[in-house]
Amino acid sequence: MSKKAQLTIFIILAIAIVAVLLVLFLPRIKTFISPASPENYVKGCIEDKMQEDNIIERISLQGGSLEPKNYILYQSNKVDYVCYTDEYLKKCMMQKPVLKQEIESEINGYVAPVAESCINKLKKQLEDKGSSVSLGKIVSSVSINPDAILIDVNAQMSVTKEGTSSYNKFRINIQSKLYDLIMISSSIANWEARYGDSESMAYMLYYPNIKVEKKKQGDGSTIYILTHRISNDKFQFASRSLVIPEGYR
Repeated sequence: MSKKAQLTIFIILAIAIVAVLLVLFLPRIKTFISPASPENYVKGCIEDKMQEDNIIERISLQGGSLEPKNYILYQSNKVDYVCYTDEYLKKCMMQKPVLKQEIESEINGYVAPVAESCINKLKKQLEDKGSSVSLGKIVSSVSINPDAILIDVNAQMSVTKEGTSSYNKFRINIQSKLYDLIMISSSIANWEARYGDSESMAYMLYYPNIKVEKKKQGDGSTIYILTHRISNDKFQFASRSLVIPEGYR
């Protein structure tokens, strides 16, 4: 047999072996290289929806509320009062004494139904592909930390198809300096509740990375705008305290 014929037979055998291997292992290879793993799918789904609705910025520009109730309009935003009185010559009372926790609750109130929808979509997709999916109660929580907003979604999910995989927690990590802005905003509001006014320059001296703007409004309210100079994250809120009647100004 010539060398050319031997080479041809070898190539045919090699192709046949590769074909058999592909038939046997291609489904596993596809699963391995799939870009939409359950973790990536859920995280991507929640992050995309939050970005689409611009949820963090909306809450930050509205005094920490998604749907403000006691607010003043400022540049088309409903800015919630963190400290407020409707009387003249009276110091304001704190409306949000635990501002950080209230904002975490606002974000979580939005995230909870989004997370449930995303996980149920994932469940349906997996079942449509022949997997058996067991899903427990879905519980979400939000924590605003110094460098990030952490969203944890706990869901006991078990996926069975040629083996069983379990998933307990999905975590979304959003880089943000909102924590610093909230802490300083709380301090300013508490200062107004105690003394009737605050000095924005003093805060900028203590916290040089934070820009504090103080915008007086016609009804005696004050809009505070805090901006992180490095990240450009922004938080604004309203206060109404020690307001002098118009005829005495």
